[in-house]
Amino acid sequence: MLSQLNLRFHKKLIEALKMRAGRENTSVNALAERFLDDGLKTVAAGDGWFQLIADPEATIRQLYRHIILGQTFGTAPVSRDELRFILVHAREAFLQGRDRLATLPALGTLLDITRDLLAWQVEHGRPVDNHYLKGIFRLAGENWTEEFDQFRSELRPVVDQAYAEYLLRPLESDCFELTNVLDSQLAEIFTLPRMKEIFPLVLRGLDWSTEKARALAEELHPMIPAVTETVEAGTLRLEIRTEGQQPGERPGAWYNTPRLHLLITGQDFVVPYGWDVFSELLGLFTLYARHPEALAQGHQGERVMFSPPGHVTKEGFFGIDGLRIFLPAEAFETLVRKLTTHCDKGTLAEALTGLRCLYGDI
Repeated sequence: MLSQLNLRFHKKLIEALKMRAGRENTSVNALAERFLDDGLKTVAAGDGWFQLIADPEATIRQLYRHIILGQTFGTAPVSRDELRFILVHAREAFLQGRDRLATLPALGTLLDITRDLLAWQVEHGRPVDNHYLKGIFRLAGENWTEEFDQFRSELRPVVDQAYAEYLLRPLESDCFELTNVLDSQLAEIFTLPRMKEIFPLVLRGLDWSTEKARALAEELHPMIPAVTETVEAGTLRLEIRTEGQQPGERPGAWYNTPRLHLLITGQDFVVPYGWDVFSELLGLFTLYARHPEALAQGHQGERVMFSPPGHVTKEGFFGIDGLRIFLPAEAFETLVRKLTTHCDKGTLAEALTGLRCLYGDI
């Protein structure tokens, strides 16, 4: 069934359309349709943003080429409209799912950007959104940058996704008007390394699916290495295997779509998992390894939970969906240490960075 839209025009406009249609020997509807179609094809202020959000998958392909693959061909890596797209969906990442923690450096990077934009406003005498910034960051407004730095120093090391979303509201809103910032200053604030750190959040904010990630990889062929690592602790063994390009493989060889497999093996069970579970498990264990005091009571996440030794029982345990795995205190700490260490360096770390930029992560 054809959809129909009823529009009301000024009487003078209707008369003008009738006269023009009579001169061209056509109908008023056909003439109005032609004018509207021609007008919509003309680029107007703000059209760049609407084009980006109209086809987010095409936008992601474009951003992936520029930010991840570095295919800028001498042009500016990211436009102002694209920056807005990135910031909006980075905040949306923390509205997706439930009970997650901010496990990547991306939140800190976004707060660094917030600080730099605030400092630019102050240095150049631009109006500062007093009410908004004071409310979000609890600033007095007497010395903006020093007070913001003090807020950052006092921010707890483990931030849940609801509070992370709250902290990103000024950056995503009109609190900082990017059109007023010089191109050279934007380039210094929104550097390529920062954009690479934020990119996995953008995918999460778009609720990026496995099918879309694989389609992106098959179209653009990012070179992500194939790696297999095994972590053992007590009677438990975690095998991490990434599919990708083999070492020494010649350009033009058969392309293997990157993906990750996690195989957990115990005394009496073997359970396979994919990227979503692995990324949440690694994120939680990384936070616990760096800030054990902040997670001394454990955490119940979206699909993964854990409880360190001595909190509920003398053993430590972690769970994935309905599975619960108990380990003696020493084995639990060994598992956390080995998993985070193995994933933080070498070829496996390179592969995981590539997978985050394909499948998304918080």
